[in-house]
Amino acid sequence: MSSALSRRRFLGGSLALAAGAAAGPFLTACGGGDSGGKVTEINALLVTGGDRYPAYWEKVTSAFTQQTGITVTYDLLQFTPLTSKEITLAAARSTQYDVYSTHTAQIGAFFPHFEPLNNHFDAADLEDFFPVALKYMTNPANGELAAIPRNMDSRTQYYRKDLYEAAGVAPATTWDELVAVGQQLTRGGQFGLVLPGQGDPAQRQFADFLWQAGGDWLDEGNNVTFNSPAGVEALTFYRDLIQRHRITPADVVTYQWNENSAGFTNGTCAAVFDWPGAYASFGDPALSAVSGSFATAPMPAHKTATSCAISHGLAINKYSRKKDAAADFLRFTVTPDALVDQYAEFKNYPSRMSTADQVIGQVQGMEQQWLSDLRTTIENGKEWPKVPGFDKVSTVVQTAVQNALSDQMTPQAALDAAAEESRRILQQAGALR
Repeated sequence: MSSALSRRRFLGGSLALAAGAAAGPFLTACGGGDSGGKVTEINALLVTGGDRYPAYWEKVTSAFTQQTGITVTYDLLQFTPLTSKEITLAAARSTQYDVYSTHTAQIGAFFPHFEPLNNHFDAADLEDFFPVALKYMTNPANGELAAIPRNMDSRTQYYRKDLYEAAGVAPATTWDELVAVGQQLTRGGQFGLVLPGQGDPAQRQFADFLWQAGGDWLDEGNNVTFNSPAGVEALTFYRDLIQRHRITPADVVTYQWNENSAGFTNGTCAAVFDWPGAYASFGDPALSAVSGSFATAPMPAHKTATSCAISHGLAINKYSRKKDAAADFLRFTVTPDALVDQYAEFKNYPSRMSTADQVIGQVQGMEQQWLSDLRTTIENGKEWPKVPGFDKVSTVVQTAVQNALSDQMTPQAALDAAAEESRRILQQAGALR
């Protein structure tokens, strides 16, 4: 896939699929209903994350308008302020927007405020989406699908193939190898690895290590288990990469995603765990000092090889008066042609399994291997529990992880304190069984 789809192909292909869906069994009739007769305009709050996003959303919304006659008036916000604004609007039962960008990480807070999509998407069509995405976008209390996934997110090990070849080492496949390789490549101001160490990114990294150590966040009764021996092993290993083995820059305890990626693109660090979008930026000479000298490998494993598998999606505001038109827009954005176009633009991994197969079959070499590795991770991936109160638990755990990584508390003490507070949160939210 050397370039984005042409505008003609994207428009034509999406139209054909959308029109066929409306006329046949591919999609069911919308269940929400629109008030006030024919809808000619909907409003959307959409995610942005870089210079390409405004032009991309303009292309998508213009294509939708051309094919349906419905104008999409939209605002763009970065992920964190977007989520905060949606929380405020949902609490107020606002009808300002008909469509919201969303994400599996935060969707648990929105289950009461998003329109169920089961009546807007045919069950047979939903079978084409990665099950892990649908699982974590579905309200476990009632089985209602709250959002439709636009793309999958899972991390890959990116490494400097030139440095690895010169040192005679291969990318790590285990935790022990990660330490050994990192130590061999840490010298003279160069580090073997870069990791995030603050906020949500640090919790994501802890989650990977927790699952790989054989642990989990909660048990079947929603009792806290992240401070189990597996959790302590995971956080201890995470801390030791920074404080004991010293294979990362010392200030990674202040890094979030942008700083994490920059540690690799500026040539300081020989390896990084990063998301699909990084593949494009790492390979862009205008953005990266290592554009011609990196390769990819699966994430290292320990007792398991489990890693995070999440997704960005779109949802319908439960309080919208234009739910049918909003559903038309959601379906338009996840047609196979739209997902291929999104991959070509951002290297965003398609949320449909058939489209992922299509994309993998049309690329070669390192890109094909990278996509195949990602698919394995996605199919075996996990996400945070979707239970009431877990959004507050995640904030508590972020603090615990940061305290341990910066050596302010031992991993055991940090996790025990977080577990105690989390039990109170879950009990108050009615999540404990």
